[in-house]
Amino acid sequence: MNPATAQILDAVDAVPADQVIVLPNNKNIVPVAEQVVELSDKAVRVVPTTGIAEGFAALLAYDPEATVEENARSMAEAAARVLSGEVTRAVRSSDSPAGPIAEGDWLGLSRSGVEVVAPTLAEASCGLLGKLVSDDHEIVTLIEGEGATAADTRRVTEWLAEHCSHVSAEVHHGGQPLFPYLFSIE
Repeated sequence: MNPATAQILDAVDAVPADQVIVLPNNKNIVPVAEQVVELSDKAVRVVPTTGIAEGFAALLAYDPEATVEENARSMAEAAARVLSGEVTRAVRSSDSPAGPIAEGDWLGLSRSGVEVVAPTLAEASCGLLGKLVSDDHEIVTLIEGEGATAADTRRVTEWLAEHCSHVSAEVHHGGQPLFPYLFSIE
């Protein structure tokens, strides 16, 4: 899931368009994708999305009538407005700013790193949302992945209704591996 520059270049070259926008959706892939700008004969721009939630926000800002520069700018602005989070399971023991991590713990992650360490998926999800959602936010989108259950989703949406009643919750099934929940907060 970490493509090389050559793989991204092949994908760009396969696109039947002269202008291409790349959404890396991973902070480690942004510099790799940026190398394609110089290597391709096409007008390529990279919107430095660091997660899927940012990528979705960027896609919603795409205008098929705009230039690649205009789209890259508006898509980057849309991605920057989204506060994203994700929940995954620890594969090994470690330390974090949120406390010690044991293999199997659930981790709530933001752009800043590990925000929450918890024994259950629902606790990690609610704990992360508790740290990320503020009074300025209006919408929380939950993207369910592999490992998310209807019961956990219900716990999270009920927690939001009780603790963040000013936001509306939207739930979508994404089916992504490794991350039972991705959150997009706007």
